[in-house]
Amino acid sequence: MAQLLWGIIAAVMILSIALVLFLFLLPADSTSRLDNSDGGDVEISEPECEALADSRVYEKPGLFFGVPLFIVIGRVSGIHESVFSIAYGGGKTVVLYRGICLVSKGDRLKITGKWRGGKQFGIQGNVVVADRVENVSSGIVFEKA
Repeated sequence: MAQLLWGIIAAVMILSIALVLFLFLLPADSTSRLDNSDGGDVEISEPECEALADSRVYEKPGLFFGVPLFIVIGRVSGIHESVFSIAYGGGKTVVLYRGICLVSKGDRLKITGKWRGGKQFGIQGNVVVADRVENVSSGIVFEKA
């Protein structure tokens, strides 16, 4: 009877690990599956390109390392992303930078990246997924290696 109980516990643990890995590994990269879309390269370097708000930096969970016993022992590693909005072309545009990008309201910016549809990110309108953000006001350059 004890062997049957341990077998059931082991099966539940294996299924739990498989479910956790499936949930964390599958949606780990939100922009990699968008690279085949028709978004074109864009360089926003007009002098009037200005940040409308401070950037928000958050850590998106990416991968779980650990062992789920009666309590979970381990950690969730993640990817930092920065989001801010800019005034561009007489309107507002949201910028997503995959990394830490510190921008303050009113900073003048030069941005290089790709246009993406906002629906894929849950945003109405278009989004610029930035590869390079140059803060002209402070002289700091954020660029993916």
